Amino acid sequence: MISADPAAPAGHRLQAGHRLETGHGSIVLPTFLPDGTRASVRAVDSRDLATVGIQAVMVNAMHLAQRPGLQAVRRAGGLHHFMAWDGVIVSDSGGFQILSLIRKRGQIGSIRSNGVTFQESPDTKKIVLTPEKVIEWQFGLRSDVVIALDDCTGPEDSPAQQLASTERTIRWFRQARQAYDLQCRQRRTSEPPLLVGVVQGGTDPTLRQRCVDALVESGAQGFGFGGWPLNSAGELERDMFALLARITPPDAPLFALGVGRPEHLVSLCGLDTRWIFDCTIPTRDARHGRLYAFKPDIASRQLTPDRSFYQNIYILDEENSRKDQPICPTCDCPTCQRYSRSYLHHLFRVKDGLADRLATLHNLRFYTRLLEMIRSGQLAGSAAPEPGGQG
Repeated sequence: MISADPAAPAGHRLQAGHRLETGHGSIVLPTFLPDGTRASVRAVDSRDLATVGIQAVMVNAMHLAQRPGLQAVRRAGGLHHFMAWDGVIVSDSGGFQILSLIRKRGQIGSIRSNGVTFQESPDTKKIVLTPEKVIEWQFGLRSDVVIALDDCTGPEDSPAQQLASTERTIRWFRQARQAYDLQCRQRRTSEPPLLVGVVQGGTDPTLRQRCVDALVESGAQGFGFGGWPLNSAGELERDMFALLARITPPDAPLFALGVGRPEHLVSLCGLDTRWIFDCTIPTRDARHGRLYAFKPDIASRQLTPDRSFYQNIYILDEENSRKDQPICPTCDCPTCQRYSRSYLHHLFRVKDGLADRLATLHNLRFYTRLLEMIRSGQLAGSAAPEPGGQG
């Protein structure tokens, strides 16, 4: 990987077995990161996450810088100590949330050449995001993976807007890389975080290629899929994800930012297995009683990029009040090992807090089991392709 600073570490390449080494251990790809925006995955704790096989979590640097603030995190010895999590922490810039709001409600903020300003209402504090500030925040959190600020667009944006977004993202990454190198020198850390650049360009392959080339030249160590991952019809932008896998260095991890439906994970892993997925879908669905179960013959089934390998169970359906079997008979999560559908149905009906925890444990274990199957080669048409290879 090309490094903008010759003195900066050149590590973070994928190792044998699809392993990404970080300061808090290695993670095996592909993997899924639950949403821990404010230093917690809702309804579960760090021990729960480890129990169901979660290797890493995704937090939001902008939200954490606002509350509890970097001083509180530093006082605790870094975010790992603060949230009692021994695994890997990936921190996002917070730009996606702000930029999406600005594009929908332009009066609450503005996108400028040097960053983003945002104020949700006259009574709230103004937030200013710059490429340098975002990197400084993430170093303050002691994240293992930091994601540079980018200008995120949507499928409805014009070619001119996509071009402007790409140019701005490239410029911001160069500033972020300089800030990253400065933080490395000032902190003299022996295990600096991995620096991820986000690739914009909409559905224009030329813009996507231009963005990747510029990020590689500036020293990106990982690459995120920028922009909305679904098209205006709600379908996965698979061709653009395939392009990203093809044109990025084969030893760099890929971040499928915001991708989280089970069939979408399978679809993208058919292209490449360097993916790191993150999404709110499984934990949000769990809290609303929407659970996942593999089909009974899953052990002998090849995974295909449709919904045929699993089913959705709405635990509040009245039929589940009379079912004594677990959510998924083949699941080894604590919920399925101890509790029946009828008991979960009861917990949700009486709005007991335990319902959210047990449902979340199950849905997260469904995701980690799915990725274990993919890593073992249970993917239709592919025997666990090598990083950078086409499935």
